[in-house]
Amino acid sequence: MNLNSKVGLIFFLARKGFRQHFFASLVAAFSIALAGGLLLSTMKIQKQTQTSFNNASGGFDAVLGARGSKLQLILNALFHLDASPGNLPWEQYELIKNTPGVKEAYPIAVGDNYLGYRLVGTDPKLFYDHEWKKGEKYKLRQGRIFSEMAKEALVGSFVAKKLNLKIGDRFQPYHGLNFKEDTQHEDIYVVVGLLEATGTPSDKVIWVPIKGIQLMEGHDQEMAQSVSAVLLSLKGAAGFNLEIRYNRQGNLATFAWPVAATLASFFDKMNWFRGVLQIIAYVIAAVGVLMVASTMHSSLNERKRDFAILRSLGSSRFIVMGVIIGHALLISLLGTLGSILIMQGIGWITQTIISEQTGVLLDGMNLQYEDLWLIGGIILTGLIGGLGAAVNAYRSDLVDNLQPSS
Repeated sequence: MNLNSKVGLIFFLARKGFRQHFFASLVAAFSIALAGGLLLSTMKIQKQTQTSFNNASGGFDAVLGARGSKLQLILNALFHLDASPGNLPWEQYELIKNTPGVKEAYPIAVGDNYLGYRLVGTDPKLFYDHEWKKGEKYKLRQGRIFSEMAKEALVGSFVAKKLNLKIGDRFQPYHGLNFKEDTQHEDIYVVVGLLEATGTPSDKVIWVPIKGIQLMEGHDQEMAQSVSAVLLSLKGAAGFNLEIRYNRQGNLATFAWPVAATLASFFDKMNWFRGVLQIIAYVIAAVGVLMVASTMHSSLNERKRDFAILRSLGSSRFIVMGVIIGHALLISLLGTLGSILIMQGIGWITQTIISEQTGVLLDGMNLQYEDLWLIGGIILTGLIGGLGAAVNAYRSDLVDNLQPSS
């Protein structure tokens, strides 16, 4: 019997064993798939979330805001999450705007919403001049950018879709960052423009003139001369100089820079959660190994007579051993395919939640070359489960199984 015939025989008998123990094989494959999918998805989600958040910072290098946490300032000003740590006097905006090394400075004011979506007041020049990504400026899907002193609104693509807002629609904002029906303002805004999607938090915002927020009916008069934060693009050594001025020598404001490093520290704090998920995955993988081992031993016990006949016809011990390994390999391959499908499913759910909550769009959950070692580990998991039964089959003297049963 040549090599091809031996391999063909092994996989024929392996498939037969898989069919005979279909349910047990399927459960074992599912255990492996669940463990592998959980490991793949946790690694992918953490990496892609951090990368996507760094890319979704709107093209800004730093944020200047009230004294407090750098992370809170970045999450509030760039990602429109969390509450504002406070306000800065308008003079602080004028001062940093004219500081050498500051390429761009855009003031923002927050504190109102419309049906749960934040209103952010800013300078209309942000949408004319600023590149939210290198080489990419904001683009209009319809309409125009709001005028500086008018009660007009420019709506992000996500908000426009969710609230079905169109050019010419009118709305009355609500006070605060959370929607409450009894906090509606008297001011009426008109939608004059709809932005194209960017895959950043800007899509989840209704943009209005900064004076609109500052002078909104019912707001404290002090807000008319203050800003929530200043979004900054820097050049040269400006970041180091401003870090010393505001964070080490001054106590009037917080300079959150660099954005990427601050976000990295945030994700580092979440590593414990990834660790918990990995431990769960390892436990499930151990269960999968035991399931494969149980299935292989059951298959060996039920097919001893078949294997004895095979041996009597001249097949070697390695053929019998190969049938068991082949059966385990089929379970492993099915589990690997299931791992990829589970990873894609978890990724899709996670992408939907993150996009809904933050506006940040994650890249697809695609496999990369560096994932091949983990795919190999998933396949190896199933093979380990079948190794014991394969060794047992190799060592066993199957001649006794040819005796007729009484």
